Amino acid sequence: MSQSKGFSKAKPPKPSANPNVVKRKQAAKRYEELQAKGMPEFNIFVRSAQAAPGKPNPWLPVGSLAVGRSSAIHQAIFQNEEELRKAALRLFPRLSKVKDNLEFGFRLKDRDYQDEPIQLAIQPQPSPLQVWIEKMRSWLGLAGKRTSKK
Repeated sequence: MSQSKGFSKAKPPKPSANPNVVKRKQAAKRYEELQAKGMPEFNIFVRSAQAAPGKPNPWLPVGSLAVGRSSAIHQAIFQNEEELRKAALRLFPRLSKVKDNLEFGFRLKDRDYQDEPIQLAIQPQPSPLQVWIEKMRSWLGLAGKRTSKK
C-alpha cells in the first residue's frame, strides 16, 4: 500500500543550470564591473561577409562589450568571437546559412555616437615577438599551455 502525500503540492526539483546560461551570467557580471569602472562600452554588430548582389547587407546588433582601452576592442571581439557567433545565430537564425562567413563591427555605445558609422573589426595579427614566443613554447613542449594569473 502506498502512502498518500496529503494535499500540499510537492516542490518540483530545481533544474540544473545550463552551462551556457552560467557563462552568459558570468560574462554579464564582468561587463557590469567594467561598466561601473567607467570603461569604454561598445555595441557589437554582425553581418554576412559576402553580400548578395543587389541586396543590402545590414549590420545586425548582437551584443555589447566593455574593454579596458578603446584600442583593445578588436582583440576583445575576436577573443569572444565564438560566443558572439552563437548569440548572432540565436538572435538571427537566417544567419545560419552563412555562419562560417560572418564579419563583426562595432560602435561606441554612448548616445552621442549613434550617428557614427559602424567600424569593421579587424583580426589583430600577432607581433613578431609573440610568434617567436609561441615557437619557443612549441619547441619546449609547452604549446597550448598557459600560465595562470593570480
